[in-house]
Order: sequence, then structure tokens, then C-alpha cells
Amino acid sequence: MSAPLPLASGATPHHQPCPGARTGFVFICPGRFEAQRGYPCAAGTGANLARALVALQRLDPHRFASAQRVDYVVTNAWPRVEFPDLTGRSVPTVAEVLQPDNLERLVRELAGLPWVVACGVQAHEAVRALRADGRLRAAVACERHLSQRSINGIRGAADTAGRIALWAASVVQQLSAQAENGQQNVA
Repeated sequence: MSAPLPLASGATPHHQPCPGARTGFVFICPGRFEAQRGYPCAAGTGANLARALVALQRLDPHRFASAQRVDYVVTNAWPRVEFPDLTGRSVPTVAEVLQPDNLERLVRELAGLPWVVACGVQAHEAVRALRADGRLRAAVACERHLSQRSINGIRGAADTAGRIALWAASVVQQLSAQAENGQQNVA
């Protein structure tokens, strides 16, 4: 059995706060493992997040100063637990994610962060909506989800480590391009 994951106090299945963090990650929603363990990005997605943080820190130590998830805000575009045996589905609709009360929650959870990585379509849509109405000033990278199924869809590498390295390189490229362009382009 692995050691318990060190988390900031106040973690819930959908949100891991980190006072003082400079970078945050937005995923889609908590699922069965997050509900069981009480923090976001548990199980396979969490393992891939850990791998991604190592790659991100190596590529861009300014934005990703730590390889430890406890040093980042980790949240979800939708706070409700979704999995087929509980709700009959595994993700919310984009319309649900874009509800005003949900966006208000998300903007509070991302407040003050200069960099945000949105992982998955619903996360992309939520973060883009917040940027479009001026409530999120962060530079944003929109990349695929870190579930194993999604990572397996990355072409150009033969294994998970290689695919996550490509994922991390894309994140860094997007954030760097925004810095160069004054944050005009959001992927």
C-alpha cells in the first residue's frame, strides 16, 4: 500500500486549495475514486498528474516550481461527483459547467493565480468563459485530460512517459506563447 498523499488542509473531492500557489489545474469533475479518497485527481489521473508535474518542473521551473501536487491548486470545472453507478454518467454537460453559480465558484478557487492549466473539454470551456468575461486574468493552457484513456490518444510517443512529456511540452509552449503575445491567444 502506498503512503497517504500529502494534501493541503481543506481538500475535498473536487478541490485541493493551496494558499500561495502560483499555478493551478482545472480538471472536469470528481469521480468514484475522488469521492472515496476525498481529494481531486485520485487514482490513474492523479498518477499521471504526478508524472506531468515532474516533466513540467523540468521544462519550466518558473511556472512549475515544484514537482509536488500539494504546491498547486487542483480543482474541477464541476464540483459534483459523477460516475455511472452513481449518476449514470461520467462527466457533466458543458451547459452545466457554464452555469453562473458554478463559474462563480470556479473563479473563487482560481483567484490570484497567474497560470492555469485546463484539462479536458469541460475545463477548457469553463476557463475560457471566465477569461472572456474578464473574471480570470491568468494565462491559460488548454490541454487534454490526464486520464490514461486520454493520454493514450497522444500520438508521437510509444509509452505513457513519452506521451506525458509531449503533453507537458504543449502546456509550456501555450503558456510561453501567451507571455510573448501578452496573453492574447488562449488555446
